[in-house]
Amino acid sequence: MSTFLSDEFAAITLCAEGAVLSDAGDMTGALAHYRAAVLKAPALLSLYLILANAEQLAGDVLAARDTLRRAVRCASRPEVAEDFALGKALVDAGAGADAVNCFRRVRCELPKDAAAASALASALRAAQRPEEAWSEIQHALRIAPANPVALHTAAQIRHDLADYAGALHWIGRSLAVRPDSPATIVTRGYLRHLLGDATAGWQDFEARALPEPCTAAKPWSGEPLSGKTIIVMGEQGVGDQFQFLRFARHPALLAASRVVVTCQAEAVPLLRASGYDAVARGTVVQTDFFVPLLSLPLRLGVDVGWRADAAAYITLPNSPVRRMTAGRRRVGVVWSGNPAHHNDTQRSIPASLLHGPLRTHPTMRFVCLQQGVTAADMPSGQWETNTQGDWLETAQQLCTLDVLITVDTGIAHLAGALGVPVWILVSHVPDWRWGASGNVTEWYPSARIFRQPARGDWSRVLTNVSAALSALAVSDEASDAAAA
Repeated sequence: MSTFLSDEFAAITLCAEGAVLSDAGDMTGALAHYRAAVLKAPALLSLYLILANAEQLAGDVLAARDTLRRAVRCASRPEVAEDFALGKALVDAGAGADAVNCFRRVRCELPKDAAAASALASALRAAQRPEEAWSEIQHALRIAPANPVALHTAAQIRHDLADYAGALHWIGRSLAVRPDSPATIVTRGYLRHLLGDATAGWQDFEARALPEPCTAAKPWSGEPLSGKTIIVMGEQGVGDQFQFLRFARHPALLAASRVVVTCQAEAVPLLRASGYDAVARGTVVQTDFFVPLLSLPLRLGVDVGWRADAAAYITLPNSPVRRMTAGRRRVGVVWSGNPAHHNDTQRSIPASLLHGPLRTHPTMRFVCLQQGVTAADMPSGQWETNTQGDWLETAQQLCTLDVLITVDTGIAHLAGALGVPVWILVSHVPDWRWGASGNVTEWYPSARIFRQPARGDWSRVLTNVSAALSALAVSDEASDAAAA
């Protein structure tokens, strides 16, 4: 047997052993075997795909991206099917830009294949190139005008081009062909919310994969809860957790004898300190009923407006008091979200852009609340830094600020839930919850929204933030003069 075949056989054996370990619940051992298999036979694409899938299942999206990018450089891909499989894995892992060339090769080999053109359009969209994606999806629809996947992709691209009415049109065409597609219905829900139709949006959101407890609890549909217990099932990201937590304080839920809220483990101390009966997701709690967190508005028959003017719904006992430092306002800054998030490149701001707009405000004391920051990343050496901690510690830090300036990430929702003044910087095509226009939001009375005037234009956003800081300083001077 040749050395190549011997290495290939050894790699396949390692993979099989890794699968056994994975089935037994030993993901660490499984990953070690999969990585050893890749090293043994680096030309086998299937090994990279297995490893990347395992890394994603283990929650390490960034490692999966790195694995798939190595596959682009090292794996043999003699057939179109290999390029297609690798491109799809890259898009699923949030590396759409790396997938474009894979699908271009597929498209060249299969010029009359609608799936190939549609896949290339999806990769171009994921790579933040919607104009090129639109051209490509039109080609796919000329080949297969009733393909529901291509029609759905067309809707997503029109959304990315800020053509929301056009996006709804293409969603309608896709659902006319495949009316029971959960992904398409949820996409319509996002669009409806963005355009202000919350009632229809909540209904569409029910098509998502709904969390359920592994108990005998019954789904709650709004019936009276007096004398009963209920568990609110946390879902999606920590920002969603903070945003929708408000509904757990609705009188219909508080009528229950016990309301348990599940959340990310790192948020449990914060929620408990704020008075919620919180447990980590996956904790088994016996209750009479359960309800998914994001289903509460629909089940309660309310929208965010039911408590728009109410006090903060995350409160800390003995919370720190906002304080001026050497006569200067304390301004927290977060310029980047979780890099594993599929949309992070669009929502995050390069630290280098912050230098000018923020350095020109000597009356402000800037506080870095950016996770994972190094000295080299700091916009200025004069900034105050805080130790990184869990969400309870972050909430305590937020309570010492006069204002938080942040991109659209979890800490923005925490600040809003705490009632801390927060300026949220959002991309030209915003997330559904911020609406399509305006600088205020019903979700958080303490929030002010700064929008990109064009795709990728963070410079203008930061110029507007700088002007708002200057106005704040002028207001402070006027107040000081009046007091004197």
